Amino acid sequence: MSIHSDYPLYYVSTELHTLVRIINSSDLSKEPVSVGSIIDFSDSFVSTPLISWDKIYDLSKNRPLIFSIDELFSYCILRRHNDYILVGPVRFDTPVFYKHIFSLKSLNISDIPEDFNYWVKSVPLCSFDFFISTILLLVNERRDGSEEAPYYSESDILDKNCVDETTYKSVPHALTMSSFTDAEDGFVHNPYNHEVRECHCVETGDLEGLQKVLSEDFTGRYGKVGFDPLRQEINIGIVTITIASRAAIRGGLHYEQAFYISDISIQKMEQCHDVATVRQIYRNAEFQYCSLVREIKNQSVAAESASENKNISRCKDYVNAHLHGKITVQEIAEAIGLEANYLSALFRRQENITLKNYILREKIRLIKNLLTYSQYSYIKIATYLGFSSQSHLCREFKKETGMTPREYRERFTPDDFAKDSLDMSWD
Repeated sequence: MSIHSDYPLYYVSTELHTLVRIINSSDLSKEPVSVGSIIDFSDSFVSTPLISWDKIYDLSKNRPLIFSIDELFSYCILRRHNDYILVGPVRFDTPVFYKHIFSLKSLNISDIPEDFNYWVKSVPLCSFDFFISTILLLVNERRDGSEEAPYYSESDILDKNCVDETTYKSVPHALTMSSFTDAEDGFVHNPYNHEVRECHCVETGDLEGLQKVLSEDFTGRYGKVGFDPLRQEINIGIVTITIASRAAIRGGLHYEQAFYISDISIQKMEQCHDVATVRQIYRNAEFQYCSLVREIKNQSVAAESASENKNISRCKDYVNAHLHGKITVQEIAEAIGLEANYLSALFRRQENITLKNYILREKIRLIKNLLTYSQYSYIKIATYLGFSSQSHLCREFKKETGMTPREYRERFTPDDFAKDSLDMSWD
């Protein structure tokens, strides 16, 4: 059989970098047909007894079976057309729960290689999500979504193979018991209206109000969302930042910028080893969101309001997605299907700023972040953001901020950034 004669199987083998075999369902004694071109790996000491083991075929009759061998490596076997397909072995880059774990002993494997531990490390490593998506490709290949041949979904496969039912089914019981014991102990959560006022301050850019709300005291307390104080604080921080980011988006902050702040803040919290630093990070994120919303609202009363012209929204989305290069009004107009002069006039009337100045303002905002939180040289920043030269960037930045990039970086770069590696030269 040519390796390309069954392209879906060849694709799975190539993308997962593992073995794919076709097993004759009517005669299991026949030698499986391998698909793909892997030449430096073999699992014959496992696969030979595995393929002749009737139990896996019984379990995989109705849907794909994902199983582990001693929780060291995994396979998937599925029915396709009139044959069985065995995909694997693989290892996954994240922990996976298995409903089906078979042992080398249960397969009667005695001829284990002397370098077995080394062999296990050589088993291909892949993303679990990508593995599931490739399996879905195979099982849905000849299905049309009809009642007779409905498509399999990711949950159809996961629920039968990789979901710990004991744990997730214990949630209602835990909820009932917790509600009872909390009532007995007089436990009261923090008041919801406090969260509402906190969100409102972020959404409206009310920095003073946010400061006041966060300084309030109350008799309630946070629910238990972690099993140790540090994990508890990180989880509270994740929730706080998530809620604040949505409030900032409603207040006019572009969603990409909001998500970027959220991603970085959460990553930094996960690296922390103390509660105080975690709390400082998520509180700073809240104030950063609030400050950015205030800035937006001060710059344009009409910006991002509920009645904003949809073409203005599309224009801003385009600008934010293309800041890392030279952007022209003509290019934006063509992208959103408008005439350039009309777009310019519409934008100025709606936003009280020219489109060219808006693009520059957004670039300057990004430059400030790069100067403060990166070690990129000035020439790299100029090239990265589509300025014609380093001098051009300097002129525009000073016109907007009153400082040169060097002065801004020296004033605002945090002390813990390694300044000795910065390229501080300026023509």
